[in-house]
Amino acid sequence: MKLTAVFNEMMRKHHRQSILLGGTTASSPEEYFGFHHKQVETVHFHKQGAGAGLWFRLRCGRVVDEVARPACGNPDLYDLAAGDAHAY
Repeated sequence: MKLTAVFNEMMRKHHRQSILLGGTTASSPEEYFGFHHKQVETVHFHKQGAGAGLWFRLRCGRVVDEVARPACGNPDLYDLAAGDAHAY
């Protein structure tokens, strides 16, 4: 399975979860997150000061968490995770 497909499934899962919890009425993961899964460079599963979670790092450098909130883009705060193209 390609990483873009994995990123797509992660986005779909968290979008569905937010719908079920009443957190969004967005009709698609792209509408919910504000980006397409092909824009994701990597995902992180740990952030200093926050602990475990999920953060999408986009090719443009933006970082968004699993509930579609913008997060700090400083790569030193995050673990190295799936899709890392280079060491930070």
